[in-house]
Amino acid sequence: PEQVMRRPHLLLSDRRAVATTEFAIIGPTLIFLIMGFIEFAWVASARSALESAVMRGARAIAASDCPSRREQQMRDLVVLGMSHVRASDGQPPTISAKAYGSRFGDVGEPEPFIDVGSMNGRYDLGESFTDVNGNGQWDTDMGRSGSVGAAGQIVSYSASFRVEPLIPFIPQMFGGGDHYPISASTVIRNEPVFRTTGCPV
Repeated sequence: PEQVMRRPHLLLSDRRAVATTEFAIIGPTLIFLIMGFIEFAWVASARSALESAVMRGARAIAASDCPSRREQQMRDLVVLGMSHVRASDGQPPTISAKAYGSRFGDVGEPEPFIDVGSMNGRYDLGESFTDVNGNGQWDTDMGRSGSVGAAGQIVSYSASFRVEPLIPFIPQMFGGGDHYPISASTVIRNEPVFRTTGCPV
């Protein structure tokens, strides 16, 4: 203590050493947290962009004046909405559509069947069913895959995308590989009547 009182710069140098040691311990963790936050914000922004693009595309083609080109219009709008986000595989968003009847309640529902035999509440091979989507087999989802629907029909759109990370080692640390998989979906009803004036077949 007496030596410190006579030479106060020793105390100052000790404090500097403590600060350096504390930063060496805390610094890497703090930097990693900041990088993780940036990565999280990047993925959240990409997911928001995909959701917005899917909803915007679905609304646009639901009232399209060219039904024969609605599927391509949907793809073009979603790709445009994601043009600022880099894909890990260099591929555009994957888009799928399922058309239903006129009821929103049918979306994601199985095809109706007559539960006979075991009466277990599940479809068993050989039981009669209504082939709503016309593919010749019973399905857990009655939607017609690959169809953007006719006028007045309900259509479900889904899109998926592989986001390239800003900081590659972060997803690898958590077993996520080299990308972040994101997806978005929406359900919309086509307009009751399509305007086809001037639309090429």
